[in-house]
Amino acid sequence: MKNLLFVAVTVIAVLASCQPQAPAFKLSGKIDGAADKVVTISVYDKDGVNVKDTLTITDGVVNYSTELTEPVFVMVGEAGTRNTVNFFAENVDYTINGSLDAIKDAEVTGGAVFNVYKSVSDMSAEINAKSDELKKAYGEAGQAGDTAKQRVIYEEYQANQEKFETAQLDVVKANPASPASAFIISNVYGYGAIEEMKEGLAMLDASLANSTYYISLSEKIAKLEAVAVGKMAPDFTMNDPEGNPVSLSSFKGKYLLVDFWASWCGPCRRENPHVVELYAEFKDKGFDILGVSLDQKEDAWLKAIEDDKLTWNHVSDLKGWGNEAAKLYAVSGIPHTVLLDKDGKIIAKNLRGDELRAKVAELLN
Repeated sequence: MKNLLFVAVTVIAVLASCQPQAPAFKLSGKIDGAADKVVTISVYDKDGVNVKDTLTITDGVVNYSTELTEPVFVMVGEAGTRNTVNFFAENVDYTINGSLDAIKDAEVTGGAVFNVYKSVSDMSAEINAKSDELKKAYGEAGQAGDTAKQRVIYEEYQANQEKFETAQLDVVKANPASPASAFIISNVYGYGAIEEMKEGLAMLDASLANSTYYISLSEKIAKLEAVAVGKMAPDFTMNDPEGNPVSLSSFKGKYLLVDFWASWCGPCRRENPHVVELYAEFKDKGFDILGVSLDQKEDAWLKAIEDDKLTWNHVSDLKGWGNEAAKLYAVSGIPHTVLLDKDGKIIAKNLRGDELRAKVAELLN
């Protein structure tokens, strides 16, 4: 009986050892200078950049494993810093070797998805170095008062950026089914026009439809289409500085400029004097402004309103880039303006300066 029991236990153990192990992202190697430091792995997914885990490093040795639900862009580095090495991870074996103080230069190896993104990452380093040179030369030409040279440098800078974009798209065309390609497309077209975003998605294989980055760009397209010129502006309600709820729909009957801005936004603050002049000229002719702030600190928001003499209506939920109205209107950069007609229909977007004044004058004069 004991022999039979021993045989049964042995068979179970053998069978268990033969079961296929779940695939995992494994990171091994060495990171020097990590003693007494917190080293984290962060992921960039649909919710943005979030810390996924903390690495345990003993005597510099890295031995980490986790199961990823899909290939994802990751960042490894010291907690609370931007000193990270970035790469695309999937459930295969990876190696890393470097020092924590220069982790961005660490040597990393991985699988097929890693290699697709690395080809773009390597190009990015080269392009950025060239861009830095051109920026420095542009500044020096400006100090010398040589505007002609500045124009030449600016054109070279633009050509450099276009070269990088073309190179990235070449990588995507060669690897249309790679999850890394979905991430590349979201970076190239994520802040462009709707048609450009659709053009980017069309380059990807249908097998990527469930990829985080494919879905994210698809959702952005849907949001932008909902707030495109010609559509009725989605309503929202948010508190003013006194805590009173203000609804967008309460401004119907006037031409309304919805101005997304923030106290910390330099371009916004530089644009404010022009908006002040615009409001003074047309406020008694059926024109109004609703300022939507992407601030997080109430005192900074209120001080900017006072300092810049912004005497129109203002609202904020003090959630920064998480501002609910900004998300509703797919705002990816500020200043961002949306001009509505008297019925609440969107008639123009992202007008500012003389172009904005000309449009409002056309509507009211």
